[in-house]
Amino acid sequence: MALMALVADFAKIVPREVIVHHCHHGVIAAADDWLSFVAAEAKRRDFGFKAHRLALEMGPDFEARARKARYDSVMSDVQSGDVVMTAHHRDDQVETLLIRLSQGSGLIGLAGIPVMRPFGRGLLIRPLLSLSRKQLKQVLVSRNLQHITDPSNQDPAFLRNYIRLQFLPALSRVAPHVREQLLLLSKLATDRVFQAGETLGERLPVLGVESVEVAATQTLIAWQVRFFAQAHGRFAPSALQTAEFARQCAEAADDRLPEVSIGSDVTIRKWANQLYWVDWQTLGDEASEEVEWVGKLEPNQSKEIRFPNGVLSLTTGAASEDIAVYWGVQGRSFRLGRKRPMQSLKQLAQAHGVPPWLRQRTPLIAIADQIIGWGHTDCREQSLIPHSLQWQWRFVPRNTACSPVS
Repeated sequence: MALMALVADFAKIVPREVIVHHCHHGVIAAADDWLSFVAAEAKRRDFGFKAHRLALEMGPDFEARARKARYDSVMSDVQSGDVVMTAHHRDDQVETLLIRLSQGSGLIGLAGIPVMRPFGRGLLIRPLLSLSRKQLKQVLVSRNLQHITDPSNQDPAFLRNYIRLQFLPALSRVAPHVREQLLLLSKLATDRVFQAGETLGERLPVLGVESVEVAATQTLIAWQVRFFAQAHGRFAPSALQTAEFARQCAEAADDRLPEVSIGSDVTIRKWANQLYWVDWQTLGDEASEEVEWVGKLEPNQSKEIRFPNGVLSLTTGAASEDIAVYWGVQGRSFRLGRKRPMQSLKQLAQAHGVPPWLRQRTPLIAIADQIIGWGHTDCREQSLIPHSLQWQWRFVPRNTACSPVS
């Protein structure tokens, strides 16, 4: 409510289209009244309003599930250039730091809640992080504004509530300046994380980038692992696991595949001087046998070919093309140009940077005995192969609850 009031003041001076998003979790009977209250307050300020009904169930990890559902639902509405604001404040930051300390978080976690970060196609900003809960309540009192307190905020069974209601007050009695010290620790961690990111430069893993060049030192490789995990919203491996992986990356022979697990379904792997984020659930299973598709595409024709773990979209240019597609290709050889020598699949994969775990999971595209592409990789040497064929490969992971491709 304080954020809405402050945004209303801003919008009077700098007009903006403002939409208030309200998430209805579906677990408390009064939630319908809360939704009506927020909708009325948005209307009173001539703001747009969007309700998100999440239909969650109480149970283990409710806080984490609810948070993910909220962010995913709002993110689905975000367009390019949109700015999303949430009302996180300084007390939220202190509580978050204590939670992350209890979880054994590293420096990236101790950097705390960021003031700004990418959010889908837009940007997420927390403009009130420097203000306390008490200061925001004073905004409401001074303007005679109503607000609602969720009664579940008083339930110490939730870790954040326990920290706010019991642990932090007890700690403050023996360490009166603990809040300021935690915020100082967060600032030091933020500065260190920023310095590491600056040092990595183009080798810094970010969301949407599935591989980066391996950093020059074991210390920086360890930072790459942490940044990879952070970008995907995952917990990084333990310090011991991360350090061992970094050592192997620095010392292992080129034909080895050092890896470290990020949960049960993701690993970070080193191959050919690159670090890869490998999501096994997205990639699906390797082919047990070769699948072949052969056909002719007329000029300016499009074709979709579905495989067990994805879809290949083909489009021709001004000329027709006789195309062969092999998924799970095995025991074949191809050449790069009409007069070039034949090469084995291993030679072609190494030359074009196709990692071993993708070779039996992505389609190889050929015209006669000339390789054109392999998965996302364009294998053409333009001076030798003038073909205008374009394609896009996308993984479509199977729905584990249903047999058809999702």
